[in-house]
Amino acid sequence: MTEPMMITKNMRNDRAEKVSKIIENINRNIKRASEQGLHECYFACSKDSYSEAPFYKEVRERFESYGYRIKPTGYIDGVWQRTEHIEW
Repeated sequence: MTEPMMITKNMRNDRAEKVSKIIENINRNIKRASEQGLHECYFACSKDSYSEAPFYKEVRERFESYGYRIKPTGYIDGVWQRTEHIEW
């Protein structure tokens, strides 16, 4: 019987780097919005994006564990948006 390939150290490190870059990007957005007196901004990690989807759950859980809330953007000009916003 064939077994699944073991997850290598390089595979784990690559994943950690990608998650870290997404978190850095979101942190920049939060800082910019906070400096403008806002309490929400675009959550720049999409479950619908080919490059971000594999990391979406992990990134979302990390921010939620710090007290952030992630919610759908909602309607803009009568059109439901597939994006999300992060609130603090």
